[in-house]
Amino acid sequence: MEPLEVALTEYVRTLVNREAITSASVECAFRKVRRHRFLEGWYHPDVRDGRVVFLPVEYDRDRPTAENIKEIYSNQALVTAVNLSMPTSSTSQPSLVAGMLELSDLRRGMRVLEIGTGTGYNAALLAEILGSAADVFTIEFQEDVARKAGDYLADEGYSDVKVICGDGFFGVPEAAPFDRIVATVGCSDLSVHWLDQLDEAGFLLIPLQHGLSDPLVRLWRDPDSPTQAVGHIVDTSGFMRIQGVLTWATPWRNSLIVGLPERPTWSRRLPEALTSSEESGHPLGEPHHRAFAFFLSLALRPLWYTNSGYGLADPGTSSVVVVTREAIEGYTAISSGKGLETLYESLLGLLDLWSDLAAPTPSDFELQFIPKSGLDLSKRLEGTPGRRWIIERPFFWEFALLPEEI
Repeated sequence: MEPLEVALTEYVRTLVNREAITSASVECAFRKVRRHRFLEGWYHPDVRDGRVVFLPVEYDRDRPTAENIKEIYSNQALVTAVNLSMPTSSTSQPSLVAGMLELSDLRRGMRVLEIGTGTGYNAALLAEILGSAADVFTIEFQEDVARKAGDYLADEGYSDVKVICGDGFFGVPEAAPFDRIVATVGCSDLSVHWLDQLDEAGFLLIPLQHGLSDPLVRLWRDPDSPTQAVGHIVDTSGFMRIQGVLTWATPWRNSLIVGLPERPTWSRRLPEALTSSEESGHPLGEPHHRAFAFFLSLALRPLWYTNSGYGLADPGTSSVVVVTREAIEGYTAISSGKGLETLYESLLGLLDLWSDLAAPTPSDFELQFIPKSGLDLSKRLEGTPGRRWIIERPFFWEFALLPEEI
């Protein structure tokens, strides 16, 4: 076999073995669509003078080298556009792409709206699964990215895919209703237009920020109130941030605290509920840490995230507590006062509450989204106190309810 054929075969086998691909339709699509034809180049991160820069990779899409082919047909995301040394577009990690296609539960004859075109690779996969490129509509905010994606799709025989340059927040009302609306960008909120353009039996699949992560939420229109959405978290994800109206107007923040020492003020034993024998590079790579970090996002807004861990911040006392894989570390810019100890006690109190609730995972929560316009929040506090949390987003109130049987 030719090197490209070998690489593509191994690429699909890897995704099947990881159980990212579980259906024949998705597997056939991955065998058919050539990822290397949806790239004209990509970037590798590097550190220069203490800062991260992105360096272009030499690449000819008509004559890819063996090294190019090996990298493209591996299970990794590739940064494809950079603005001022910040990545603005990418071709996503193949296992994430495959997993979202499986979660979308696609069938021939459906009509799909994709928010975030990127290279066009996912749109081509959608076209193969649906059996018709004309049933795929994809919106890209960046004009040059949209133009290139349209060219790639046309070159590969998917010219009927509708590539729209615009703000995904508004959807494509003239082509609605859609059976599925899928975002391949990290979102700060839902759009009321997505619900308006969703078929009664359809659903949204959206990477929606919750504190330190963007879990995938699958949402249906509430049959009793079609302006509202209900659903659950179904998986983890990681994407570029959305641009346009929904540009990261987030209720969470990684607080700016000046003067924190390089070394922790103290380090204390990691509670048993957070210990693990797993060897991931970061605590959030482990399921129980992801579950507790999600719980923190429901309870508090000033969260903290570093390359070594996650936790809470208190700008008022210039204090931070960080959960690492080995310990809980405390940092403070103020030598006197009880701010750091108070923050540490807050973290332990939330850990105890999470444990008392049987350490729920993100998928255990029932989610409900209600437009903020016209809602009297005081009359909408359903669910048992202590098992109900509210997040105020730019356009929606999100209610996270933990059922009594959990």
